[in-house]
Amino acid sequence: MPANFGEVLAQSLESEPTQGEIIAGRIIRIDNDGVVVDVGYKSEGVIARDEFVNARGEFTAKIGDPVQVLIQRRENREGFMVLSKRLVDRQLAWDRVKASLAGNAGIDGQVVGACKGGFTVDLGGLQAFLPGSQLDLRAVAKPEELFGQTFHFKVIKINKERNNIVVSRRNLLLEEQNKKRAEAITHLAVGRLVKGTIKNITKFGAFVDLGGVDGLLRTEDMSWSRVSNPRQLVTVGDEIEALVLSVDETTGKVGLGLKQKSSDPWVNLTTKYPVGSLVQGEVVSLAEFGAFLRLEEGVEGLLPVSEMSWTKRVRHPEDVLKVGDTVRVMVLAADTAAKKVTLGLKQTEPEPFGVYFAQHKAGETVEGEVKTLTNFGAFVELAEGVTGLVHISDLSWDGSVRQPADVLQRGDKVRVKILEFLADKKKISLGLKQTQTDPWIAAAQKYPVGTVVRVKVLRSTKVGVFVQLEPGVEGLIHISQLEKKGNETPELPVDSVVEAKVIKASLTERKIGLSVRELASDLESEEVKKYLNDNRRGASLGELSGGDQLKNLLERMSGDSRA
Repeated sequence: MPANFGEVLAQSLESEPTQGEIIAGRIIRIDNDGVVVDVGYKSEGVIARDEFVNARGEFTAKIGDPVQVLIQRRENREGFMVLSKRLVDRQLAWDRVKASLAGNAGIDGQVVGACKGGFTVDLGGLQAFLPGSQLDLRAVAKPEELFGQTFHFKVIKINKERNNIVVSRRNLLLEEQNKKRAEAITHLAVGRLVKGTIKNITKFGAFVDLGGVDGLLRTEDMSWSRVSNPRQLVTVGDEIEALVLSVDETTGKVGLGLKQKSSDPWVNLTTKYPVGSLVQGEVVSLAEFGAFLRLEEGVEGLLPVSEMSWTKRVRHPEDVLKVGDTVRVMVLAADTAAKKVTLGLKQTEPEPFGVYFAQHKAGETVEGEVKTLTNFGAFVELAEGVTGLVHISDLSWDGSVRQPADVLQRGDKVRVKILEFLADKKKISLGLKQTQTDPWIAAAQKYPVGTVVRVKVLRSTKVGVFVQLEPGVEGLIHISQLEKKGNETPELPVDSVVEAKVIKASLTERKIGLSVRELASDLESEEVKKYLNDNRRGASLGELSGGDQLKNLLERMSGDSRA
């Protein structure tokens, strides 16, 4: 094969054609057997039809088309020169490929199909391999749409012996991009306003095409207001004007900002929104923990669920508000450095506890509704948003209530006495038994020491027997005050009735001590005295000891004291 195609072509025009020579011709006829070419000599040449079929299988020969051919034989049996277009095309293609590689220049090629690991590219007579990673700067979703299209490629590797050529489109695109970027960066300066197009949106911001260089517009630089998702403000294809915040000529990175085009509204925030002031805001978003209100462009405040109502337990802001509502709120806290404002809705109305506290005082008897029962007491609603606690110890005077449910039910209307206001904790202590007369006040007068009473046995303990003198008043017969039979202390069954003597009574301690033993002793003394003063007063003890009267008396005094 001739080494210099140009020189061979020039020589072929000045001399008779020889085998291996490359000459110019023109297609004059297309037959079923081949394509006939006039090469300017006495005989015409013929080229096989398949040499005019391109990489996509299309037959491209047309009558009148010029063609460069290689003489393979001077004459065949039919008298035609045997010509080859393919060999010329391959040689020309190899020349272009080598020149492209040597000069680091591009070469045109047509993507004709896919193969393992990439694509096949027709370089006009030669097949080259395009790795999938070298197709574009970014992944192509539908590479088949590129089939049949002609692009500029860069030759990155050749092996003529193995007929291997590797090309890259990505490298050329990257070079072009870098050139455009370098040129574009020279026109950028920090503080300059530039126009661009949103080309991609991510979680952390948006990339903006500035015409040869991409700028990054971070989410936090989009607005002075809170932005959780950049798609709230921009969409792909939007034309925007942004301020250049930073330029790194080494890496080509450009930082952009939208909010910096206007002054920071958070400056002098505490002056505009002092704590305790009432302001209006528009609900812009709802979260489980509260609602965000826009106070002005770039300034949003948080209204927590805990600050929405005095009287209701708000589980979610949507129970009270919806996006777009305009509400009047109070500024509870403002932090300029942290760019945070805390708002309150319930503070725009009178606080129920404070109102109730101003209208009532300890010692008053009021009405309420039982809302909740617990092991330690009952919560009673006195007014909307105002609840007090009746402790279990304040349900009855005798302390016999073991569970609040024994005397109260949810929904019951009750009269209770206000025992104490805990204003700082917003708590009210209530009493139910205090609405009734304390039975111990009457008991202190009714059961003085020495009184003999009939009592009902409530329970036996190690220290003695507890008895009921009347509802709400209990007494204790200490174990030492029980009458013994021999060395044993008799058991008193629950609900049995026994006579006993009051030996101690204390209103302050709410205690009454009783004795069966002392009562029995008193009875014994009275029986003896009575017997000695009966109509047989002259009888001596000796005489009595011989009779049955004294025996019967002693038996009665030592008998069972239970009724």
